[in-house]
Amino acid sequence: MNKNRNFPRLRVDPLAGAVFLGLLLTDRSGFGVSLLLAAAAHEAGHLLAAAVLKISVVSLRLGLLGARIETRGGVLGYGAEWKLAAAGPAASFACAAAALPFRSVAESVSRFCAASFLLGLLNLLPVETFDGGRMARCMLAARFGDAASVRVCRAVSFCVLFLLWCVSVYLLLRAGSGVSWLGFSMSLFARFFDDSDRPDARALPEHSGEKTRKTEQNRGKRGKL
Repeated sequence: MNKNRNFPRLRVDPLAGAVFLGLLLTDRSGFGVSLLLAAAAHEAGHLLAAAVLKISVVSLRLGLLGARIETRGGVLGYGAEWKLAAAGPAASFACAAAALPFRSVAESVSRFCAASFLLGLLNLLPVETFDGGRMARCMLAARFGDAASVRVCRAVSFCVLFLLWCVSVYLLLRAGSGVSWLGFSMSLFARFFDDSDRPDARALPEHSGEKTRKTEQNRGKRGKL
């Protein structure tokens, strides 16, 4: 019996670490801290689902625009992939529901409830690097194949991101606010057009007749926010 248990390695991008630290030191409203706690609960949902599905997680890498779970080995089907992606938003909504009855007890609880709900809702958007995009690709690929799912999800992702950018520009011009949303949407656009971070058909399961696959070179990556 092997007594050595391998735990996922936590990696933090330097820029993301600096931003997170600055947020903790300068946030006077407390919403930034609540958002970080909500994000931690969100990623815990993915890790819990990976444990339940018996998916070996190598590392969890935290970036400025989200986290990336790196897995290794095993046989994974579209259903398992979909469940792994859905676990994050499910955890966020569960935390929001659990905190909702106690939101009047403390303002920090109310902020955590709002942050969890917004994070879960945002991640359900059908954008490639979001959980909703992963879920959509799994469903489309199982029905129409990997190539068709990539084309459809790329088109839908572009439309959603363009809509977010238009809303942020409108808020900036009409209300004098929305600078953070503008920066966020532009960052997502940059990530969308970055081929080095672009998910392709190989990032999804390659199904045989039994709709299962082994990860390419026993190693795969999944984008998360």
